[in-house]
Amino acid sequence: MRRMIGVAAAAAVGLTLVAVATLRAQDSWSPPSSDMPDMPAPSSLAGQWRGALASWFRGTGALDGVRAVGDGVSSVRPGGARARLVRFVGGARPVATWTDRNGDGRADMIEVYRDGAVAYQLIDADYDGGANVLRVYDASGELAREQRY
Repeated sequence: MRRMIGVAAAAAVGLTLVAVATLRAQDSWSPPSSDMPDMPAPSSLAGQWRGALASWFRGTGALDGVRAVGDGVSSVRPGGARARLVRFVGGARPVATWTDRNGDGRADMIEVYRDGAVAYQLIDADYDGGANVLRVYDASGELAREQRY
């Protein structure tokens, strides 16, 4: 009987540790690269974007059930037209927003959301294709930390 209680307790502790690790993974996000990603082509937003861009969603707690909606089109960058704004939405809540503010076909600002509010902003302030600023917001929406590259 004691052995069964010990096994049950160990299993409960193991499940708790897995749950805590999962929550921590969802609460922390970091870009997979300092290079800003290319904006997806409007034709790829129907579902193929998941494979190529999946690394940008690690730590957001979302990918399955997320759909991408693109607005505006820019054809400045070689390789064809690219969306100027892409919203990644899970149900009714935003997961991330990618914006190409200068129309070069590469994201200049990426916003990652948690519970419908901006949790992270990654910004290419000088439009050279590399991230310059990472802003982290707390649960109340206040800027908690800003890291410059």
